[in-house]
Amino acid sequence: MLPFNPKQTLVTGAFEGEVNLLKNHPQFPYVKEMGIGNLEQAVQLFAYLNQNPQIQNIVFLGSCGVYPWSKTNPNTIVSPNVVCSLELSASLGFTKQLPQSPLSFPLVADPMFASGICNAPTCITLQTMDSPPEGNWRTLSFENLELFGLTKVANEFKIPVTAYLAVTNIVGPQGSTEWAKHWRELSNKLQSYFLPA
Repeated sequence: MLPFNPKQTLVTGAFEGEVNLLKNHPQFPYVKEMGIGNLEQAVQLFAYLNQNPQIQNIVFLGSCGVYPWSKTNPNTIVSPNVVCSLELSASLGFTKQLPQSPLSFPLVADPMFASGICNAPTCITLQTMDSPPEGNWRTLSFENLELFGLTKVANEFKIPVTAYLAVTNIVGPQGSTEWAKHWRELSNKLQSYFLPA
């Protein structure tokens, strides 16, 4: 794991189950879940950082699905190096992608884990995708619902973000069912990396 000063680091996730093993541990004074989805993450993180100016680093613990064309397998841990927010509905021509600036944000990836580009759309993908819907999707590896909103706010505060994501499922119609079967075990495994031996 990358070294960090716990007195200046927020450890966060989408919901309590993603950070519960660390929440009351004396080694981690700043642990708080920020909600599900990009908007909830952004709003709650903005309020939290305004009240906690000592935070100089953010570690996000979460879960993700892997796109079928990615070389990453489920039941692993990844640490993405970039996050963007592309909507599948726009790539399929049903909606229009809203403009964003910038289009993506860098993350501080942990070289101990596989890396790649994380897509953080506003909705869970239920579409079967054997191949990328557009050329720009070819480079995407993972799908997580919170990381773009969190990183956009952190960027405004000039705070670096490192994300660790448990790969629970393949993105598609069965993704939510697969996630429900695997998230608890993989979250425990991910959190255990941070606990002293």
